[in-house]
Amino acid sequence: MILQIDAGNTRIKWRIIDAGTTIADGHQLTRSFIDGEALRLPIISSLKKAQLCNVAGESVAALLVAQLAAQYNLDLQLAQVSQQVGSVICGYEHPEKLGVDRWMAILAASDGRQAPLIIVDAGSAVTIDMVDDRGRHRGGYIVPGITLMHAALWKGTDRVKVDQQHSDSLSIPGINTEQAVGKGCSFMLVALIERLLASYSADLVITGGDGERLNSQLARPGDYIPDLVLDGLSVEQVCFVSGGSQ
Repeated sequence: MILQIDAGNTRIKWRIIDAGTTIADGHQLTRSFIDGEALRLPIISSLKKAQLCNVAGESVAALLVAQLAAQYNLDLQLAQVSQQVGSVICGYEHPEKLGVDRWMAILAASDGRQAPLIIVDAGSAVTIDMVDDRGRHRGGYIVPGITLMHAALWKGTDRVKVDQQHSDSLSIPGINTEQAVGKGCSFMLVALIERLLASYSADLVITGGDGERLNSQLARPGDYIPDLVLDGLSVEQVCFVSGGSQ
C-alpha cells in the first residue's frame, strides 16, 4: 500500500492506494494543517511507501515528514521535477523552476493519452500547460483562479459582492453586479482555454478544485480528472528525494 499526498496552497489531499485502487482518501485545508491539525490518516500497518507532491512550502513538507515518521515510521518521498520522464520532456530552461504539481499533472495527463494536450489545473491559480505531438512540454500560462479574482475585486473596490453559484449560460450577461462579477471572472478563464484549444487543436485534460465547474462551462468539455496530480505520483520513472534529506 502507498500513501500519496498532494499539498497545495489551499488544500491538502491524500489517498491510500493498493495495486492501483484507492482504498481510502481525504482532504483538509492547508491552513488548518499549518495551525496544528494533523492529517486524519487511518491506522494501517501495511503501508510500504509515502509520496508527496508539495507546493505549499518547506514548512508544510517538514510537518508532513514529521507526522509520517511518527505515525507510520516511514520516510516521506518528495516528488521532483526532472528534465525528462519517459517520452515527456520538460519545456522549461531550468526544470527545477517548474512547479512540481504542474509536472505531476503533465506526466499523468500524458500517460496513455495521445498528444498534443492542454492540461489545466484550476486551483488558487489556474495553470495551463501545453504538450506537443512529440510529447514535449512547450511551457504554459499562469493566471489567477476564480477565488483570487473574486478576492481582488472585493479588496480593490468598494467590496463588490460576487455571485459564485450562477447556473445559467455565461453568454447571458449578469443583470446585477454580483452576477456580472461572477460570470465575468468565469468567462475570462473559459475564453482563455477555448482560445488555446482553437489555436493548438489539442485535447483537454482538466483538474483542480474549480476544474469540474470550469469544464462544464466550456463549449467542448475536456477530460476532467480530480486526482490528476496524485496520479502523477504513480507514473513510472518519477524522481523522488527523501524527505529526511530536506
